[in-house]
Amino acid sequence: MKSNLRKLACGSAATALALLIAGPAWSQETAPQEAAPQDTEIGGVQDIVVTAQKREQRLQDVPVAISAVTTASLESNRIVSVRDLDSISPNLTVRQIVGGGGLPTYSMRGEVTIGSSIGVDRGIGLYVDGVFLANAQGSIFELGDIQRIEVLRGPQGTLFGRNSTGGAVSITTGDPKGEFGVRGTVSYGNYDQFRVLAHLDTAKYGDFSASFNYVHTERRGDIKNLGGGTTWDFSRVGAGIRKSPKDLGGFNTEAASANLLYDGPAIRAIYKFDWTDSTFSAPGQGVIYMSPLLRQLYAAQPAANRANLTQLSKTRPDAVNNAGVVNSRIKNQGHSLTISGDITDDLSFKNIAAYRRSKFQSPLTLIDGNGGLVNPGTAAMGPFATAYGLLAGGAALLNANIGAPLLLQPTLTSGLDRQWSDELQFNYNSDFVTVTAGGLYFQQRSGRGSTGDGASPLGKARSASFQIYPGFAVPGPRANGFGAIDGRVKVVSKAAFGQAEFHVLEGLDLVAGGRYTHDKKTGIDNTIVSAAAPTATNSFVVDYSKGKFTYNLGYNYKVNSDVLIYGKYVTGFISGGSFAGFTFDPETAKSWEGGIKADWFDRKLRTNLSLYTVKYTGLQLTTSGANIGSTNQNLTQVVLNAGDARAKGFELETTFRPIRELTFNAALGFTNFNYTRVDPRVAAAAAVVVANDRSKWTSALSAQYESEPVWGDAQIVARVDGNYKSKQQKVPVVPLTTGGSALFGINAAEQQAFANAQRIPGYWLVNGRLALQGIDIGGSKATLALWGRNLFDTKQVSYAPSLVYAISADYERARTYGVDLTVEF
Repeated sequence: MKSNLRKLACGSAATALALLIAGPAWSQETAPQEAAPQDTEIGGVQDIVVTAQKREQRLQDVPVAISAVTTASLESNRIVSVRDLDSISPNLTVRQIVGGGGLPTYSMRGEVTIGSSIGVDRGIGLYVDGVFLANAQGSIFELGDIQRIEVLRGPQGTLFGRNSTGGAVSITTGDPKGEFGVRGTVSYGNYDQFRVLAHLDTAKYGDFSASFNYVHTERRGDIKNLGGGTTWDFSRVGAGIRKSPKDLGGFNTEAASANLLYDGPAIRAIYKFDWTDSTFSAPGQGVIYMSPLLRQLYAAQPAANRANLTQLSKTRPDAVNNAGVVNSRIKNQGHSLTISGDITDDLSFKNIAAYRRSKFQSPLTLIDGNGGLVNPGTAAMGPFATAYGLLAGGAALLNANIGAPLLLQPTLTSGLDRQWSDELQFNYNSDFVTVTAGGLYFQQRSGRGSTGDGASPLGKARSASFQIYPGFAVPGPRANGFGAIDGRVKVVSKAAFGQAEFHVLEGLDLVAGGRYTHDKKTGIDNTIVSAAAPTATNSFVVDYSKGKFTYNLGYNYKVNSDVLIYGKYVTGFISGGSFAGFTFDPETAKSWEGGIKADWFDRKLRTNLSLYTVKYTGLQLTTSGANIGSTNQNLTQVVLNAGDARAKGFELETTFRPIRELTFNAALGFTNFNYTRVDPRVAAAAAVVVANDRSKWTSALSAQYESEPVWGDAQIVARVDGNYKSKQQKVPVVPLTTGGSALFGINAAEQQAFANAQRIPGYWLVNGRLALQGIDIGGSKATLALWGRNLFDTKQVSYAPSLVYAISADYERARTYGVDLTVEF
């Protein structure tokens, strides 16, 4: 009780502080009233309509810590894929992790989530047109026609699709406009970057209208592959011949979407279809730490080979050797049908039915960055001869295959995900109460496998560390490198939810909401199965069934039309389960939050402030087996509960538009994250448990100038923006000097070197765009824009997984620049 009182006092103090910040705005009026129309001539900050509470509301009226990016801002920031969402909101970072799956990892308010493992949820949810995207691989796609992106920070345990503990990213695509129109964009940039976007809106035919989009985008990678052209023979498992690319991080993507709208007198129905087919190579993987064993392995390489190996580098190198990488492919498609209408003047409904399918193939990827190595035999490994023999298959095998290609941590993966969902929502509004209620049914069927067609007597080639491949034939001779069996998991989630806002006094609402969710997961997990052993002793049965109630309580007080203050207590969770033989419990979040949203000086200045504290219980961690002391070489990924933690901080977003021509934006986020309890399985394998991939400070600054017409109706639009992340630690644990770590030569001095290597300093990324828009071309309008991203070519590490014997690294993408030409009529 005392703890709750302290939290309430903290929330009240936060609200008081917020009131002081916005105090000057209050003096304009003392009674709530409807917002005045936007007067663009006086340069006011524009209103943005969002759907964070399942109904359309002004951003400033929503008692949620939310950032919203509109179509114009997306264009100005040149946000064209999910990867570009990094830093659009304070305390949010988005990165692509190492490997060939194209997986994004999200960090928000101390929550770090990947969700790549079969049957594992993500703590930060991604939604497209109200549909939850369960598959991490399926969330990398081109953004063709986007109306708005909303970032909701904090647990989403009541109204949003599946539960989440850290927050949610909601993408809303454009609807048909009902008027004939065509828009086309052609872009060209360095690294042979080429992008074409075509959009067509049909005229309205009766109550029907439609729109269509097509996107083609391609570019070569920004890091040279010293092992490019290496030919790998997968014919033993029916997967053909494949070559390693000459450049790393390149892609070639085709995407299309179609929308059909029926806007009748009683109901509104819209069908949306999207399709993406992307072939790409993994980003170039470098190395920022090498253990004594790995350094000895480098020293034992033939002299002619050493110059072509990956060298240690904490900044993006021009070249690495990722010979053990071939191109990956992801194919996604989605269908949704949204039907809405009014039942009475006060009651409306919406139903969203959806199906999505994602298939990916990543035949061979190297996540340690050390390509081009050959097996030197055990004698050349000196003091590590015995350890090397234990790790790589035994002295007899190694000494009989001296000079064979050696891959330290190859991954060979494939998967198919299908999901069905249906969500029914009701909205009721009266003078006394506003209610949103409904239910969700969600089903996902996931399959995960390795490389091959399964028809070979060897089964499929599989992921396993320290593998030799004589003649570049995959799989190699080690029994743990073949015989992989596909695993399949079915997830069914059912939920009922409701939230009510009681209008108890003029301007004051009391809010209460709740959600009951039941998750069931069944299937067979064959993550570490090998045909060399009986299937029955290696397959793991997945059988998880559990329900949980989450809720939120709060208040909203509209001081006047320009000021909203709010406070709330929110709970959320993501389900538990099992993966690779490890059982993990649900992760829960309990959060207190207070905030204020204020417009002042006739809307020339907007300040939105939120302060929060959140307690995480059973924080789920996805890491490698080596990081928890496992010596199982097939255990390339595990999921377990790292422990409990607490995060507290704030987010401040401001917009200042002193005149119509100038707009300044500034955002600042602070998160202080600490573990309060560490799971014994993690503690037993770690000298230090690290709060990895969490910057304490994030910031974003931008300035945009829109001139008066300079040539007919054409005007100049110039924008520059910068995003900052403070220093980070990149690995979850610093290893012990005993157990499996001792095989790699980890002693006290190496522990310190390891810890130092994984610390990354803070850095800025700066982008810019200069456009001449509204050019009249025979009755059509055109825009010509020059753009650049990462203008100062920042080369810092963005993601760095630990394998204990090495820390590999993915780096910020190199500076890109180019020109866009858009024509619209």
